Amino acid sequence: MDILNHLVTEANTLLWGYLLIGVLLLLGLYFTIGSKFVQIRHFGEMVRLLGDKDVVEAEGEKNISSLQAFFIGAGTRIGTGNLAGVAIALAIGGPGAVF
Repeated sequence: MDILNHLVTEANTLLWGYLLIGVLLLLGLYFTIGSKFVQIRHFGEMVRLLGDKDVVEAEGEKNISSLQAFFIGAGTRIGTGNLAGVAIALAIGGPGAVF
């Protein structure tokens, strides 16, 4: 059993440590070069769109700005994480986990 534990630990260290970091760095470089540095070229456009206050009405429908869409997306993820975190803490640690 000790050998199996050692094998799993070593595989975990290899895959989630050095190998994963290297693969992520290489893929990041590949996509950056493949997209011709879109993150840098369009940085100003990103800032402009986030600060855009125009909410255009098309056929009686209201649209939301890019900044509002960003806040909605971030809020849903953060809110879900907070709710799920409390529920998991209660399930694992009991009512005392709240305090």
